[in-house]
Amino acid sequence: MFKKILVPLDGSALAERAIEQVEKMAEGSGAEVLLLKVVPPPLAKAPESGQIEESKALADAVARATAYLQNIAKRLTAISVKFRVLVSSGEPYAEILATAHGEDVDCIVMSTHGGTALARTLLGSTAERVVYTTKRPVFLVKPEKIHAARMEEGDIFAGIAR
Repeated sequence: MFKKILVPLDGSALAERAIEQVEKMAEGSGAEVLLLKVVPPPLAKAPESGQIEESKALADAVARATAYLQNIAKRLTAISVKFRVLVSSGEPYAEILATAHGEDVDCIVMSTHGGTALARTLLGSTAERVVYTTKRPVFLVKPEKIHAARMEEGDIFAGIAR
């Protein structure tokens, strides 16, 4: 079914919730999992910084991101899932889309952060931008607090029938 699955991670526990789903998908299909972390340009907001400082800061950020993804990959190694670690720099949604296209992935699996409508309006949602921009299937994993707050259909209809 799937040959390549892209999993963008941002270092948060919420983003890592997607790993459990990816494990099941990759195990069942034998797909290769591409773990992606996008690091922002580290000194973009400090124009007075020089090229040397910016290069060093970017190299440090890439090294930390690679170590983080290697640590996540241990879970995949334990269940014999093929994986690759990818780190890029730039705007997260653009880098996710570029990687999905460049690697010709079959599916993108990512977590939503469950932010409020106001936060999404003011800050934008990476998951939302990816979903609306790509033609590839996107599997979104909701945060646990949304699962806990969600009502079952049966509970809704039971309340109406009373």
